[in-house]
Amino acid sequence: MGIDWRDRRLIGNLYVGQKMQVRIDEEYSEPGKVGRGARQGCPLSPLLFNIYIEELVPEAVEDLEEGIKVGGRWIKALKFADGGEESERSTGNDG
Repeated sequence: MGIDWRDRRLIGNLYVGQKMQVRIDEEYSEPGKVGRGARQGCPLSPLLFNIYIEELVPEAVEDLEEGIKVGGRWIKALKFADGGEESERSTGNDG
């Protein structure tokens, strides 16, 4: 999957220098740096997850012989992002 360098730079700049605070009741912690990960609740996060995982999962399950058969198809992996769910299936109906 080809993503233009300008788009990668734009997305990267959204995440550079992120800070967070923890709130308990009405008190906030000191700010801390966020080193990696997609932003919780950000509309872009599920898309970024899907782009990343589309390359990772097929390679990870390539030689996997375990899974569960549902409706005649083998399910080898489930992927989750912000409550969304997708499944990665093998290409045949027999298994």
